[in-house]
Amino acid sequence: MSLSLLAPLALGLGVLVALPVLAHLARQTPRERRAFGAMLLLQRVVKRLRRRRRVKDPWLLLIRMLAVAALVMAVSAPRLSYQGAVPEYGASGQVVLLLDRSLSMSLLQGGTTLLQQARERAIDVVQDLPEGVAVGLVAFDDDALRLTSSMTRDHARVVSQIQALQPTSGASDLRGALLEARRLLGGEPGEVLLFSDEAGPNMVAEATAEIAHLVEAGSAIIPQGTFADPPRNVAVTGAKYGDGLEGGAVTVRVANYGPDPIEVGCEVTLPDGASIPIFVDLPPAGEAEERITIPTEARGGVGQVRCDDPDLALDDARYFHLPRVGASRVLVVDGDPGDTPTRSEIYFLERALAPWGGVRSGVTLDVTTPVGLSNLDPDVHRVVFLANVADPRSFGPRLTEFVRRGGNLVVTGGDNVTADRYNAALGSILPAPLRKPRSVASPGEEGVPVALPDVEEPMFLPFRRGGRGSFSRIRSHTLLTFEPYRDGDELRTVLSYDNGLPALVERRIGQGRVMVWTGTVDLGWGNLPLQSVFMPLVQRLVSYLGGEAGSGAARFDGVVGQPVVIGLPDLTLEPSVVGPDGTEVRSRIDGAKLTFTPESAGAYRLELESAPPLAYVAVNTDPLESDVKRYDSVAEVERQLAPDLLMRHVDLSRPLLWLAFGLLVTSSLVAVRGGA
Repeated sequence: MSLSLLAPLALGLGVLVALPVLAHLARQTPRERRAFGAMLLLQRVVKRLRRRRRVKDPWLLLIRMLAVAALVMAVSAPRLSYQGAVPEYGASGQVVLLLDRSLSMSLLQGGTTLLQQARERAIDVVQDLPEGVAVGLVAFDDDALRLTSSMTRDHARVVSQIQALQPTSGASDLRGALLEARRLLGGEPGEVLLFSDEAGPNMVAEATAEIAHLVEAGSAIIPQGTFADPPRNVAVTGAKYGDGLEGGAVTVRVANYGPDPIEVGCEVTLPDGASIPIFVDLPPAGEAEERITIPTEARGGVGQVRCDDPDLALDDARYFHLPRVGASRVLVVDGDPGDTPTRSEIYFLERALAPWGGVRSGVTLDVTTPVGLSNLDPDVHRVVFLANVADPRSFGPRLTEFVRRGGNLVVTGGDNVTADRYNAALGSILPAPLRKPRSVASPGEEGVPVALPDVEEPMFLPFRRGGRGSFSRIRSHTLLTFEPYRDGDELRTVLSYDNGLPALVERRIGQGRVMVWTGTVDLGWGNLPLQSVFMPLVQRLVSYLGGEAGSGAARFDGVVGQPVVIGLPDLTLEPSVVGPDGTEVRSRIDGAKLTFTPESAGAYRLELESAPPLAYVAVNTDPLESDVKRYDSVAEVERQLAPDLLMRHVDLSRPLLWLAFGLLVTSSLVAVRGGA
């Protein structure tokens, strides 16, 4: 509130206030004359005259002084200004409505969301506008969307569009919304009605430049306050897996944006469905951090932390990446342990699968003898290697059931392999009946080289950019052979030798696969383990079959409403993005990059048909949008740019004149009464 004077020089007339004082101090002639004769009485008379020269009737003096002061102030034309004025809208003939549908507008207040309240108020505004007023409508979250391509006088259509607005989990792009409003107005003045909670530390600050452009064009931004009083929200603002006891720990950060301390119940859900409940004590307008220990065995993927909050549900969950913890994804059966570790059948295979030991990432191996196949768990193991195992008949039914339930089996050759035993135990799932091993090179010769693979084959797609030529250095002098078979949809030769004999054969059985490497994974029948292509080939084989080799599937983080860009290897098939609800998400591929924009938080997967996920994406809401407090005000910014726009002014000249007149009349009445 402020007081201003249109004629400040008129205050110089304030010296007239002294006139009543002078009048009251002027020498007053006694009304009565009295004769005195005695000189002794002279001193008493002098004292009496002095008393008569003192100010008489102080209240009358005060009234007269106030009358003069009021008259002087009225002449100086004072004006009282204070905040709170709301510009009229509709007078310009153009009104643009901006509706915030971001995450914070889903905050509950009085049983309804702020967005519902904003929609109702916006509809009332449109319905009350005169018919000739043109209306524009812009909805905004991460992006500003013009729901009317231009200004329209079809108010009914605008009302129906407002009614159809739905909340989103995005942030608030007020700057973009004001820009779209300016485009709709085409540089002409108009009124922009803002229906928003103006929440967050950056929302208004980032829009200051656009507010200035609209004000300079003669437009007025009129906030239609949609606020919670007081705003309350609890949000999970962070979740990250790291080292710790047992299987590691997830560090969870929870924020309280309300004015009161609160205890909230939360639950950590792992990718395999296991849940860990916790309780978090939150200070008012503060945050707390908790560490949750992960079990020694847990499936890799995307987990979530969810807390109970009755005020705003869209930010109650936070998604995080969890690598494979503890339990093996690959079971390796060593059919020829040897007398030293280096002479073991699976010495090279074990180091190719887990070169760094597979601690909490990549592949953690279960190495066992054939007797250990009794521990095969279809819910834990995705791939089983039978490396030069002599007799699989005792566990043949178990392996067959494992494959039919979606498991994957890799059989490698060796001197212990007997065709009759394998055909009897695994004949129903082998690509074709086995024959006895066959020598394909004379003694002393290196063996037959492998033909270069077809890099358009899904198994060898990673070798498209490099490494393909290294396959020609693989040589074998003895091979497993098959009864004649024909390639088809379920049975095919993936890799061959130069002499036409198969090197790697695949058979699909439902969701499971059986692959046979006709050579060995040690130096018994060839030089495969000594070639540079051995480790990437083995890791690709496990990954192709649904296990995690090396670092496993790629992991990315995303934010709701913002594009997620994933680099792709050379692929013949186009991958698809699967959302949290299991449906395909629209995406586009530009060269070697795939881009999609998530509309909700959750776990997303990049997949190829009938193959393990290529990538996991943990998508979360913007933590800044969870802060439902107001930091800045559009009205305040507008007042700084155009101080008179949102100010109410009152001219005090007329009231002061009436006050002066009233005081003069009062002084006259008091004087008359005093004289009486």
